[in-house]
Amino acid sequence: MRKYSRRQLSGLIKSRRSNLIFTLTLGLTFLQPFLHPAPAEACFFWQSCAQRLGQASNTRVGGKRTGYLRGGNDPSVPYVISPRNTWVGEDRPAPIRWNPVEGSRRYTVRLWQWPYERDLPNLMLWETVVEGTNEVAFPDIALALGAYYSIEVVTEHGVSSNLDEGAYHAGFQQLSAEDYEGLRSHLAQVNTENASAPAEAAALAQAGVYFLDELYAEALQILEPLTLSPTASDLVYIALGDIYHETGLNQLTMEAYGQALDIATANDDTLSKATVQVKLADVYVTLGDFDQARQLLTQARQAYSQIGAQLEISILERRISLLSGLEPE
Repeated sequence: MRKYSRRQLSGLIKSRRSNLIFTLTLGLTFLQPFLHPAPAEACFFWQSCAQRLGQASNTRVGGKRTGYLRGGNDPSVPYVISPRNTWVGEDRPAPIRWNPVEGSRRYTVRLWQWPYERDLPNLMLWETVVEGTNEVAFPDIALALGAYYSIEVVTEHGVSSNLDEGAYHAGFQQLSAEDYEGLRSHLAQVNTENASAPAEAAALAQAGVYFLDELYAEALQILEPLTLSPTASDLVYIALGDIYHETGLNQLTMEAYGQALDIATANDDTLSKATVQVKLADVYVTLGDFDQARQLLTQARQAYSQIGAQLEISILERRISLLSGLEPE
């Protein structure tokens, strides 16, 4: 295991925060400042921090629900994977995808529009039936700016994706033309800057642009194919885990972070291991499993101790102390 000077370690952690991690910490709302201390800057993968000026549509909070979400935990439910808890752009949205349920081959897929109050969907705009797949192209339907939409998937046995505990938060809205034009401009800039970068780094930079504007379906379309490579880095799986967690897909989040942890362990990358352990702990806090979260934070503290990251150790000790006083649900 490599030893670092204090200056080198500080630089590595700062770089890791600014250029490696989406730094969207997760946890209980009322304990968030302590269980999940807010980072000094809101940054994301391989990009410098961006200034968020608010969105022109003025409906920002409607497309991406606030709070930390539970969902995607029951394999018997065809819960929606994408689009989920996201904004979609002016272009035709990414394909609709859902959890394939064992024993089910036929699915009914519906597009719903919600009333302004968003209590329940009240207008079905489209319906189709597919067999032998868990993906279908998004319908060629114009979405209204400011309207809220959701996807429902029903198995041939009558099991609806609305049974997912995160279904109420799984809808989406269209991003305004002004906001989407800004995204295109940022994407063009990033593509230029990464023209000579390795393929994985360039793809991750592109995904970061979509992540920044909370177009998670588009980010997933870029990231998920990267996992087909046997040499995919832990960064790919950390990015996937961050997006899955933001959209309320807890099991997929843990799978992605788990893969990242395996890669970091194989590479003897202590800093990466600690980073992922903290992120996994965040998922367990979201699920109310404080004992497992505490164990992971303890492991992360030990990892940080090996490389002398005193600030990180101090933060984790506070979190561990708070979790020790919480009873599991």
